[in-house]
Amino acid sequence: MRPLFCAVLALAAVTPVFSQAPKPAPPAAPAVPGALNIQQETEALINAANALFVEAKYQEALAKLAVAKKNLNNKPFENILFIEGACHYNLNDYPKAIESLEAYVKEFPQGSALVDVRMALGRSYIASKKEDKGIEVLTDVVRDSPEKKAEAGLIIADTLNKQDKKEEALKILTNVLADGIRSAESIQAAMLAANIYVGSGKLDEATTLMDKVRNFASGGDSIAQMNNIYLKLGDEMMEKKAYKEALGAYQLVRKKAEISRIQAEQVAKLEVQLKTAKGVRKDEIETKVKANKEIMAEIEKRSDYDASLYYRLGRCYYEMGAVTDIGPGDPSRLWQAILAFEVVVKDFKQFAQRDKCMYGLIMVNASLKRIKESREQCEQFIESFPDSEMVGEVSMMFGMLAYQNKQPKEAIAAWKKAMSFPKADKERLSFLIGSVLFEMQSFDESRMTYELLLQEFPTTTYKDDLQYRIALTYFYQNDSKSVTKALKTYMKDNPKGQFVVDARYRLAFIDFQSGDKKAAETELLSIAKDAPNDQNVGQVHALLGDIYNQRADYANAMIQFEFAVDKAKTDDVLTYAMDQLTDLYVGGSKWKELAAMWQRYYNTHKNNEDLALKAVLWISRSNIKEGKVEEAKKLLASEIKGRIPIVANQQVEGLIQQLVSISAPKRRRASAAPTTPPADGAKPAEAAPAAELTFEDVEKQIEELLTPPQAAMNGTAQMRILFAKAWLAKVMKMPDKAEKYLTIIVEVAKPDDLSPMLLNIVGDSARKKGDLEKATACYTRLRDLFKDSEFSDGAPVGLAEIAFEKGDNDKALELFRDALNNYPGSSHVLDATQGEAKTLVKLKKYDEAKKIFEQVANTKEWRGHATANALRMLGEIEALQGKHEAAIAYFQRVFIAHQRWKDEMAKAYLQCTKSFQVLGKLDEAKKTLQEMVDRKDLEGQPEMKEAQKLLPTL
Repeated sequence: MRPLFCAVLALAAVTPVFSQAPKPAPPAAPAVPGALNIQQETEALINAANALFVEAKYQEALAKLAVAKKNLNNKPFENILFIEGACHYNLNDYPKAIESLEAYVKEFPQGSALVDVRMALGRSYIASKKEDKGIEVLTDVVRDSPEKKAEAGLIIADTLNKQDKKEEALKILTNVLADGIRSAESIQAAMLAANIYVGSGKLDEATTLMDKVRNFASGGDSIAQMNNIYLKLGDEMMEKKAYKEALGAYQLVRKKAEISRIQAEQVAKLEVQLKTAKGVRKDEIETKVKANKEIMAEIEKRSDYDASLYYRLGRCYYEMGAVTDIGPGDPSRLWQAILAFEVVVKDFKQFAQRDKCMYGLIMVNASLKRIKESREQCEQFIESFPDSEMVGEVSMMFGMLAYQNKQPKEAIAAWKKAMSFPKADKERLSFLIGSVLFEMQSFDESRMTYELLLQEFPTTTYKDDLQYRIALTYFYQNDSKSVTKALKTYMKDNPKGQFVVDARYRLAFIDFQSGDKKAAETELLSIAKDAPNDQNVGQVHALLGDIYNQRADYANAMIQFEFAVDKAKTDDVLTYAMDQLTDLYVGGSKWKELAAMWQRYYNTHKNNEDLALKAVLWISRSNIKEGKVEEAKKLLASEIKGRIPIVANQQVEGLIQQLVSISAPKRRRASAAPTTPPADGAKPAEAAPAAELTFEDVEKQIEELLTPPQAAMNGTAQMRILFAKAWLAKVMKMPDKAEKYLTIIVEVAKPDDLSPMLLNIVGDSARKKGDLEKATACYTRLRDLFKDSEFSDGAPVGLAEIAFEKGDNDKALELFRDALNNYPGSSHVLDATQGEAKTLVKLKKYDEAKKIFEQVANTKEWRGHATANALRMLGEIEALQGKHEAAIAYFQRVFIAHQRWKDEMAKAYLQCTKSFQVLGKLDEAKKTLQEMVDRKDLEGQPEMKEAQKLLPTL
């Protein structure tokens, strides 16, 4: 029987064993006395050794062979050398195996077992750390015995791979796989190649190979090894942030129960085959059964097998669902992540990375804005994993979730609670608490928190920040003495601190505010020289610009604001500096400089619709001033037409007004006399006047310039075109026509189609016309959707006026105060102030109302109609309290000193008359009323009819 070499391939290439030695032919007996007995004895010994070898009793087999060799005077015999080499090989005694196998190759170069012997010899060299010799022998086997190409090539490649000769190993494996994946060896070769590809980052190549393996080998001996490769492949893809591809790899990994089932089925099949197998086949099957059972036992030991996979899947789902720099993810993936992480948290209590899965649940729920669930899980995490390395981070998140949900008080309470958590980072928690208090403008509490932190952690890494923030708390409380001391302490303790320039700037600002402009200027110039590239130097130049502006040194002011624009690092500083510089350029007629500045701004803010159009507005104004009217018209029309359907863009109306203003015809001057004298006796020719552009001519031009393509035409575009026509009528001094178009807008416009500016205009017009439903809809939309708009302050005032007209005074007062408190710098601040005061009158809170009206009357910036109204209302307050003498004095001030405001005059005359009546001074009452009735300028006032009816009764 020909000796066979059996290899078992499972999980990784396993060192093969010789399964059975051939039956030895009787050796030639030596010519000695009693030769027949020795020959029989020797033959019996060799047969016994062969039987012992088959039973894997290798030491006993070697003992029998030793006696046989002695009987044969140690002469080489093929079968003896083969069995001897095989026994040593299977006993892992590779030096002795090499000795016997080398002797076999030397003595029997044509031996029947030569191929198997050379295979074993090559393996023995490799096992003895003589890899080069082993590779050389196995390479000869591949050359001489093509049927062993896959088996020998796999061993060579595995050896090269272990020597970190990846490229050489891949060349061998590619050669092995050239004939396709059709055998156990080729499957092993493909998986080894895939492993190498994964390790070298060639994930596409690895995936392609594993797809071929999966199509050919769906289970059996290779399943566990395939799982390992898919896990590695997924991990590498995860590392490269290729989450979709990683997920695909992980989804090909079989669960523990499935592997166990497949392995059990494989064992069952093999055991059925074993019942009828004999000889070499039986040995092969027994070896496979043993290997499969070992795999099953190894898998059963892995209690975390599935948990590890669910953890990986959860990570993939989370990363695919989370918001990134390139945009939002797929929210459905976040719910899948929750399911995967929950399996581990609930079902695998002993999994080493269970805390990471719990952390994953916190992050996923936070991404889904499930703040309540996420915070509950933070507490559960801290309770369940007090020793986790992530406890500190979870403690931070416990409050950060509330902070991100705009619940600063809840965040502070959470962080204070987190202070008691194990491993809590008290230093960082205190800093966060103080910082949120600072943001809430609770400066005393914030300062106390910072000072306690410095006391407890004097060498804290936050020291620079803390000292500076402490100084800022004084700054924002206008405590100049304390802030000066704190800033100087900060600069002394932190000469190279990150806020030194800002500290110096604030000290200069304090000097500026206190009136010491020279000291402020000196320090600011010094800062600009010392730190020309500091992130805060923009505001330094801006303050210098303010100083020069106040001195009317406009040339230097312009230079400093130019520096501020160039070096500004924040939008606030940039906007302020550009606004100031715009005024200076306009005042100095520097239109080219103005256009260039706004052009640069436009180039860097193209993606922000409102800011880009603000730049266009100023560029076009500059063009107009330089006489480039047609260029300005083209620019404006181009920018408007592309944006006219966009309802949220609040700058469009401003551009429309600009375009209409330069398109409307200017008033003509008288024609000049002709310069060429007429021929003798001829009548002087009159210059033919240019055709006067009518409203309809310009209206048509404007409509053509503004109308977008039909596909873009919507309700918003239509309303803006109507607004343009109304504005044209106003510019051309056609108030009736302007009112007509405005009425159309009010009547047909839907609030959803109106921009912030038009919502404000239509809301006010509808309210004044008595259409409170439409006005309310406009104001509500303006308030809810465009809170950041420059026109949004009109919403609370408009809604308050509606509530006032309906007699809901409590609601009106709330809304007027909302406008005053939550819209700083509002253009409607006077309306809101007057509204608050008149509502207080209705609520009979006369003292509060009186204070406000006195404030209005005495505010220089509000002089005019507001003054007249305030004086009249002060008179009304006195009259309502029965103080008619005082009331009369106020009313008389109105119609004597504020005659420009006819509506207030008429009301004051009538109310003054009524106060005289109450006092019984009928002559004064009649005289006052007669004076009112005689005034022609008050004839159109609604109070005149009442006065005319009242006069005959006095």
